[in-house]
Amino acid sequence: MKKNGYTQEFKDQIVKEALEVGNVTLVARKHGVSQKTLNNWVQKVKGNTTKRAIRNAELIRKEVMVTPSHHQETLKQNEQLKKLLGERELEISVLRDLLKKTNVPCPTRLV
Repeated sequence: MKKNGYTQEFKDQIVKEALEVGNVTLVARKHGVSQKTLNNWVQKVKGNTTKRAIRNAELIRKEVMVTPSHHQETLKQNEQLKKLLGERELEISVLRDLLKKTNVPCPTRLV
């Protein structure tokens, strides 16, 4: 069998194209690469991506450990935000009622 020395850049480009297109056979034919070879490259990339994603998720999980004090603080902040939102909604409702009662037409054109 003939063994071609493909550059890493070439491999990355073709794998990216195969993943975007979703058809390894078509991309392999287009670039004159064996379908089996391209499948192997794609599987390596998918495997590396999966391992990397798992590693990143583990790191994030370690960094964002929720402590009870942090949880209480978040609940307190949430209550404050709910109260502010309620006040704003009440203020908007009062202003709309006032606008309906005054029934002042808005000028359509300013001179």
